[in-house]
Amino acid sequence: MKNPLFSLYERTPICVQNLTMSVYGLLLKHQRYGKHYREMLRTLEKLDDTDIVAMKRLQNERFLDFLHYTIAHSDFYKSFYKEIDLSRIHSVEDIHHLPILEKEMLRQNLPQVYTITKKEAIVSNTGGTTGKSLTVLYTKKDMQRRMAYLSFWESSYGVLPTDKRASFNGRQFISRNQSKKVFWRYNYFRKQMLYSTFNITEENIPHYIDSLNQFKPAVINGFVSAIFQIACYINKHYIPMDFKAKAVFTTSETLLPYQKAAIEKAFGCPVKNQYASSEGAPFITECKHGNLHYNLFTGVIESYQTEYGTEMLVTGFDTHGTPLIRYRIGDMWELSDNDSCACGSCFPLVARIEGRKVDYLLSKQYGKVSLSHLADVIKGLPNSIVNMQFLQEEPSTIVINLVIDKSTFNKADLEKIKKEMEYRFGEDMQFDLRMVDNIEKEKSGKYSLIKNKLTE
Repeated sequence: MKNPLFSLYERTPICVQNLTMSVYGLLLKHQRYGKHYREMLRTLEKLDDTDIVAMKRLQNERFLDFLHYTIAHSDFYKSFYKEIDLSRIHSVEDIHHLPILEKEMLRQNLPQVYTITKKEAIVSNTGGTTGKSLTVLYTKKDMQRRMAYLSFWESSYGVLPTDKRASFNGRQFISRNQSKKVFWRYNYFRKQMLYSTFNITEENIPHYIDSLNQFKPAVINGFVSAIFQIACYINKHYIPMDFKAKAVFTTSETLLPYQKAAIEKAFGCPVKNQYASSEGAPFITECKHGNLHYNLFTGVIESYQTEYGTEMLVTGFDTHGTPLIRYRIGDMWELSDNDSCACGSCFPLVARIEGRKVDYLLSKQYGKVSLSHLADVIKGLPNSIVNMQFLQEEPSTIVINLVIDKSTFNKADLEKIKKEMEYRFGEDMQFDLRMVDNIEKEKSGKYSLIKNKLTE
């Protein structure tokens, strides 16, 4: 989002911008990789994930500890559970006695849900593919534990925290007015090259490839759509890569089979998927045998049957700042019929996860604008946006349907949305913001953040 600090950043030389990114990276490093991170890594290294009895016992212990903490510290849950006989809750098997937390209920009651203040929290703004913006507060311990889970999973593919990393995410750090074809910035303290996903076009992709060949990352991670677009160019033009990464880790968007095949062909390494959420859902990670496993140690995922299919109800054990218990996150899933995997893990097998379908709108100036970039438009907005949808029926116009909370929404929120859209689409596009009473669900039972009539 354009702000005075970012405007100042844009006017500095690229070398200064690299220094700025590194200083910011150092702050994140202290937030995410401290003593709690190291403690959790040691715990994970000692866990035997082949022992289902031990894993369920640990899950029960963590669930009860988390439930008791939540009731003691969250005003919302004290009220939410006031009619519940909590003496009946002895294990995860009893979780169904607790009411379901709907997304709109969470949005409306966030101040009462929080157990910590923003000053003492690590703030996470969710964009989400369902159009709802939420500001989630993490404790430092929770954030570090979640980072430890990711590091431990990555280590199963030989990836070390000190390895060089190429990251493709939706952060805004390249000026549209930049003349040099340098669409990346370096985070020295993480050995991380951050690649802008906003500038990936047919004209610019060769510059990205040259940078990757010079940088030679040991791991590539980030948005599926961005990495896939570069992979397609590599495969189409038979461009040899001067390095071989240990793995590509995708996130934020659904990884489809044809995308996985194209990325593996381009980079000559395995592509591995994982599911979590900005709100703090339990982890689902892919093992070496290509199967997705629901990690019992990180939370509880229940199957919730609807007329559209099976949704997830998530309880995240590392969400003490903004507790999530039986949260209806909106994603669909299907457990596998198989009860064992060749990797030996006892964690339940997941057949598929839905709800993060890759889609895009079209900019006259910049081409495809993916779902993840549009989801980021509402990041950082106050909780005045109840629901949101982007509709394109003409090449030069984007209709934005907004369901608002009239008690908190104001004109400044409209200007924020317009500025974010102008950054992503260019100033030669028209943006028609419409206030509506509701946005109809799709046949799948989910709200569609993007409806592109030009590609139907």
